[in-house]
Amino acid sequence: MARSTTPGVCCKHVRPDNAARLFANPASILFNRAVVELLSPKQRIMEVGAGCLRNALYLVNRGHSVTVLEVPQMKERFPDQYEKFGEHGGVIVQRWSSRSKFDIVILTFVIETICNPAVRAALLRGVYEHLTFSGSLVLSARGPRDLLTAQNKGIRCGDGFRTPNLSFARSYTRGQMERLLKNVGFTTLQFLHKESTKEPEYLHVLARKK
Repeated sequence: MARSTTPGVCCKHVRPDNAARLFANPASILFNRAVVELLSPKQRIMEVGAGCLRNALYLVNRGHSVTVLEVPQMKERFPDQYEKFGEHGGVIVQRWSSRSKFDIVILTFVIETICNPAVRAALLRGVYEHLTFSGSLVLSARGPRDLLTAQNKGIRCGDGFRTPNLSFARSYTRGQMERLLKNVGFTTLQFLHKESTKEPEYLHVLARKK
C-alpha cells in the first residue's frame, strides 16, 4: 500500500462523482420506523448528493416537495432518472439558496466520499443552516466493517483511502459521527442501531437542531 498523503495533495486526484452508482431501490434508512414517521406528513425535503436519485424519485412520487443539490456531472451520468425527476416536479440545484429552508435534509453515503475534512464540515454546516428550526437530518454513512475493499485496494489519503476508480472512501464509528455532527451544531442525535452497536457496517442517524 502506498504511503499516506495529506488531503491537500491527494484530494486533487479524487473524482467525487465516481462514487455514485445506479441503485434499484431507495436507501434502507428511509424504511426505518423513525424515518417513516418523520415522512408521514408531506415535507419540504432537500437531498444532498442524490446521485442516481433513488431516494429523491421515491420521495417525490409520494407527494413530498423535493429539491436535489448535486454536481452537474450526475445529470450526465443518469439522464433518464433526472428527466423523470423533473417531470414529477423535482427541483435540481447546484448551490444553496440563502432563503431556502427544509423540514428534512437527506444525506446517504455522501459525507464519507468527501476527501477534504474542511469541505465535509462546511457541507454539514450548510445543512444545519438550511433546516427549519425543528428540522431533521437523515444520514447514512459507511462503518468500519464496510471499508475492507478500500483498505485492501486503495491508497491512503488523508483520513481515508483513494480507491482505484479515483473516488474517496472512509468510515465512521458512532463516536466519530457524534462528534462530527455536534461540532456543526446538532444537539439531538438518534442512532438507529442497538445501543451496544458502536461500529455497525452502516451507520444511520437522525440529527435534530433541538
